[in-house]
Amino acid sequence: MRLGLVVHPSRPSAAEVAARLASAARERGWAVETTGIGQWSGESFDVVVGVGGDGTLLEAAHLAHRADIPVAGVNLGTVGYLAEFDPDDLEGLLDTLLQRPLPEIGRMTLGASTADGSTWHGINDVVIEKVLSQRIVQLTVAIDGEHFTTYRADGIIVATPLGSTAYSLSAGGPVLDPGIEALVMTPVAPHSLMSRSLVLRPNTTVTFTVDGDRPVRVNLDGREATMLTGGESLTVHRGDRPVRFVSVGGRPFPQGVRRQFGLDHA
Repeated sequence: MRLGLVVHPSRPSAAEVAARLASAARERGWAVETTGIGQWSGESFDVVVGVGGDGTLLEAAHLAHRADIPVAGVNLGTVGYLAEFDPDDLEGLLDTLLQRPLPEIGRMTLGASTADGSTWHGINDVVIEKVLSQRIVQLTVAIDGEHFTTYRADGIIVATPLGSTAYSLSAGGPVLDPGIEALVMTPVAPHSLMSRSLVLRPNTTVTFTVDGDRPVRVNLDGREATMLTGGESLTVHRGDRPVRFVSVGGRPFPQGVRRQFGLDHA
C-alpha cells in the first residue's frame, strides 16, 4: 500500500496526528510520504489522506481526483464535512483502507471551459466575480443553450451539493445534502430582479457571457483559473467523474449542519 498524507502546514495538532498515522502505516510495511499543501501530484499513491480541516481535505481531494484514487480525511475537531475518521482511531482508518472492496462514496464535481478549449475542474464551486472592487459586472446566462437572464451583480457562484456549505452558503444559497446531485447557482450581491438561487439538474449546462467591458475573474475552489473580458464566455457543467471519498458511514449530514450552526447547544 502506498499512502500519501496531506497535512495542514501550520497546525501542530495536524503534524502530530500525521506522524502517528505515518508510523502506524510504516509498521504495517506501507510506503508513506507526508507533505504540505500543493507539494506533490498524487499519481504515485494508492490512497490520499488529508489531516486537518476541510480546507486541507479539499486539497487532498483535488490530488486524489486528478489521479482517480480514493481520498480519506482525519477530522481534527473542525466542522468536518469532508473528514469522517477520528484521530483517536487511526488503526481503524488503516484497517478500512485494506478492505476490498474499499468502502467509497462518489461526490459530484464541476467542470468549466472556455471557447479556446481550456478546461478546469472543481469540487466545491466555480465563481465568476468582478475584478474592479467598485464596479459590478453584467453576466448573461444561458441554461442548456436557452437564454435565461442577465445578472448585474458582484458575481455568480455555481456550487456542487458538497460546496453548498462553502461560499454559496455565505451568499445566501441553500444547504444541500451532498448525497444529492445538483448544481446550485447563486448570485452574489445582485442588482437584479432575479436574486434567488436556482437548484438545477446535475446534467445542466450553464453558460456565462460577459456583457460589457468590465472584466471578470473565474475561480474554482478558490483558485484563479482565468480572466474573461467583454463578449467572452465560460461554460459550467458536471465534472467528468466524481471525487472518491473513503467512507464507513460516519456522521450523518444533518449532524454536520447542527455542528456548523451551533444547534447542538440551542
